[in-house]
Amino acid sequence: MLPAKHFYMIRHGETEANKAEIMAGSMDSPLTEKGRAQAKVVQSIVKALDIKPKVIVHSHLSRARDTAMIINEGINVPLYEDKDVAELHAGDWEGVSYDECRELLKGWATPPNGESFAQFCKRLQRGKTHNLNKHDTPILIVCHGGVFRGLGGIYNLRTPAIFKNCHLYEFKPAPNDKHFPWEVWTHEDEQTREKCTIFHDSEVSKEPML
Repeated sequence: MLPAKHFYMIRHGETEANKAEIMAGSMDSPLTEKGRAQAKVVQSIVKALDIKPKVIVHSHLSRARDTAMIINEGINVPLYEDKDVAELHAGDWEGVSYDECRELLKGWATPPNGESFAQFCKRLQRGKTHNLNKHDTPILIVCHGGVFRGLGGIYNLRTPAIFKNCHLYEFKPAPNDKHFPWEVWTHEDEQTREKCTIFHDSEVSKEPML
């Protein structure tokens, strides 16, 4: 489904919308000071990697772009912007509280005047395929919580309820895996690297993710 190549992926730092528990979706919500500090921590982790990203790809939304720019201060590689790795467009639910759009958060219902989960996954598949084929790998994709969930959705796999802000994941090709062709590793700090399972067989998760 996607090119089984080596890549890293991370969700942006904390935003004003995250802090207020408001649905951002395709809206441009800036990083908080905490979010910038989180990105600085990851900058050190990425700089210490044995195999560093050769390029960084980020969405057009400032929370991803600014996180990418902070991380890149440590490795100084080319930056590329791609709207296809942006968060789901949540239509009329953007700007409202999580409690008011719980249907989308729990079950990926199609938001009024927004993007369906199928459309979202198709967009992500296009963006990831393009970037994994275009650039020397590994690449680092700086994106959004929903993008992780969408990656699982492409393979009809469910994900955990939450992907933390600025938590670095590494995807190493595992071509013999019939369900998901990568091993997934987390990088907790500059020294700690652990194998983890974030995608599981069965239906796509019904848990809140955005």
